[in-house]
Amino acid sequence: MIRSTSRGRVAGERNVGTTTDTAIDTSISVRTARHYRQIHRLAHVIQDFAAGGVLTLQHSETESRRFGFSVARLLVPVGQSHSDDAVIALVRESSSALIILRAESTRDSLFQELRALRAFESLHADTLCYYHWALANSENDNQERSGLSIEHGGAWREIDEILTKSFQEYKNHYSMNSRLSSGVTLSAYQQWAAGLMQDSQSVALIARDHTTGQALGFVLLIVDEPHALAEVALNAVRPDAQRGGVYSTLMQSARAHLAHETDIRDLYISTQIGNTAVIAAWKKLGLTPHLDLCTYHLMRRDAFDSAAPH
Repeated sequence: MIRSTSRGRVAGERNVGTTTDTAIDTSISVRTARHYRQIHRLAHVIQDFAAGGVLTLQHSETESRRFGFSVARLLVPVGQSHSDDAVIALVRESSSALIILRAESTRDSLFQELRALRAFESLHADTLCYYHWALANSENDNQERSGLSIEHGGAWREIDEILTKSFQEYKNHYSMNSRLSSGVTLSAYQQWAAGLMQDSQSVALIARDHTTGQALGFVLLIVDEPHALAEVALNAVRPDAQRGGVYSTLMQSARAHLAHETDIRDLYISTQIGNTAVIAAWKKLGLTPHLDLCTYHLMRRDAFDSAAPH
């Protein structure tokens, strides 16, 4: 099934549930006002994982309400600019019941230290694969499949219907944690998509059948003009319309729109490492691997009434 999430603004997926009401809880350095607005508006974008970025623990109000206990997010910028000790110190200082941490997949020593923390139960919940698409040479993109049109914008009702049908059984890092409610994954994507639809820096594209007028799929983009990059935050195709060229047409149209209508030069997208169908589609379109991020759930034992540390 062709589906992907980007995480984190993340993309992707960008990170589900950490939208406009994610506030900074703890930081080891001061952000610029512009960078703070980007984080506050939609959690983590690929730029936030760039080398030299800020190591920040964020309280996630949305996820705290969703699960009924305190949840925080901790992203670790790529490279070794932040030591394992600095990351572990932030984890230990946090009072949150659950910390959702993302770091480059190469940080083996960090992950080993996380698993050794006595006060926390540690779970490797997923690995996100980021892919990159250069926009410089998009003039020859085939933007429309025969019988299909691409529209900008779209009604929330149509996007919600496609999302519900496509993501009904979708698994993300929430799904891997038995301590979290099994029914929240779809509702989290719906809430995230609704927030994207209201975001002034998001772009929605809908693929529609020429004959019936039915909406078959969508792409939601987040455009980061200051950094000249964009991410596919969320996209889906109706199950009965998959493997018919809808997805590739949407992706090519998104690429062409960014190349011709903006100054964006780089497009990113991410999905879980096991989503082989969508990764194969990306490779066929010419996207290239960029970055792998591991997601860890760190659950404070005393908050979850588990065995006390020894």
